[in-house]
Amino acid sequence: MAREGKGIAGSLLDAGTRLVARAAETVIKDPRGQEAVARAVGLAQRGRKQVEAIQERVMAAAGIPGRQDYQDLAKQLARIKRKARELSEKLQESGRGGGGAPPGSPGDGSR
Repeated sequence: MAREGKGIAGSLLDAGTRLVARAAETVIKDPRGQEAVARAVGLAQRGRKQVEAIQERVMAAAGIPGRQDYQDLAKQLARIKRKARELSEKLQESGRGGGGAPPGSPGDGSR
């Protein structure tokens, strides 16, 4: 015979969720609980930074580029793309004008 609703597992989950929510609310309302949560968050952040620093050192020792290396390369690539686009536009404009000196020649004003 099938039970309606969530069954025993669903009821236990709901009851557990309510208990945890009540406990969390009690901790957050208490100044000592707030301090404990702030300390735990600070500790977790410091731990994460330490793990990232160790990871960067290990990757550098292994010759694997890190996140900052990729970000620097992405910036360089964006600059190169922008410069290539600008040069391409200049070439197209000089090709359409037909009158001026070819790029790189003494009379084109680029030197």
